[in-house]
Parts: sequence; C-alpha cells; structure tokens
Amino acid sequence: MHQAAPHITADAFNRQINSYPWLGSWMGAKATEITARGATVQLDVRPEFLRHGGTVSGPIVMAIADIAMYAAIMGAVPHGERAVTSDMTMHFMRRPQGAKLTGEARILRKGKRSIVCAVDVFLEGQAESVCHVVGTYALPSA
Repeated sequence: MHQAAPHITADAFNRQINSYPWLGSWMGAKATEITARGATVQLDVRPEFLRHGGTVSGPIVMAIADIAMYAAIMGAVPHGERAVTSDMTMHFMRRPQGAKLTGEARILRKGKRSIVCAVDVFLEGQAESVCHVVGTYALPSA
C-alpha cells in the first residue's frame, strides 16, 4: 500500500518553528522525521529545563509532546500550521531524567474539524516511555 507524502518536511517544519523565538530557537526542539501519519521530535535537555534532583520539568515534557503533535498534524493535513491545541491529557509514567527527550507522535483520528494524536515521550537509551500524551487539535476551516 502506498503511503501519501507528508504536507511538510522535517527541514521545512524546523525552519518554521525557528521563526518563533520561544519555540524553536530558544527551546531547541527539532523534528527528525515527519510522515503523513506521524512525526518524531527531539530535544536536548539543558540545565534550565531541570527541577530539583535533575528531573526534567513537566512543562518541558508537555512542550515536546505538543511540538511532536503539531509536526504530525502539519505532515497530515494542508494548512496544518493553523491548527490549535484544544485538549491535552498527559500520563507521566516514570521520572524524566536524562540528556535527550524524543517525542514520537502518531495520528489516531483525522476528522473534518479536529485531529486526535498520541505521543510517547522517551529518554535517550530507554525503551519505555516516560510520558504518554493524547491530544486533540482543532483544524482550520477550508
């Protein structure tokens, strides 16, 4: 079965998010793969992202999940850059402590007005996710 080409490449996505200083250029998140059904985004953990004891802060984990979903949506639909988060549920599974976070997003359901995604966030070198996220984005009207 032929898989459709994504609506945006990882390089184009990275250029776009780097135009938002608070997102790409400051945070440093980068898409490594975008398909029409999902995306992978990585983030090097910096000292300012850590809580006491070396735990990666929850807002940083949430951000990598949100960025991964955004990348997946931009790959899945035309004009995906206009989609907005309408709901996000996070389940922290274990303590996030490490040097690199990877968010692996996949499209669960694509409708006319919304799109539902799931993301698993991993630490480099670990097979089990530290966080499982399900989110819904509102899609722009045509």
